[in-house]
Amino acid sequence: MVFFLTFLGLVWCVASIVMLAALLTWRERAATPPARSWRLLAVVLPAAALLLGSVLWTLLHVMLLWGQGAATVAAR
Repeated sequence: MVFFLTFLGLVWCVASIVMLAALLTWRERAATPPARSWRLLAVVLPAAALLLGSVLWTLLHVMLLWGQGAATVAAR
């Protein structure tokens, strides 16, 4: 179970990075500089904050899963 959750967490982290790259590419393909600025402020920055926050949350929980006390808690 620990390996499956770790794999799932790593897949989520990679998917989040791919989504962030797609957002940044989408921003750069805007026709005008004001459109790029609007896309950055209205879409890319909030989405990037959510994606990076979810990556940090996932990595934290994977580390807690593999922590010293996790084996005794999971055995209960």
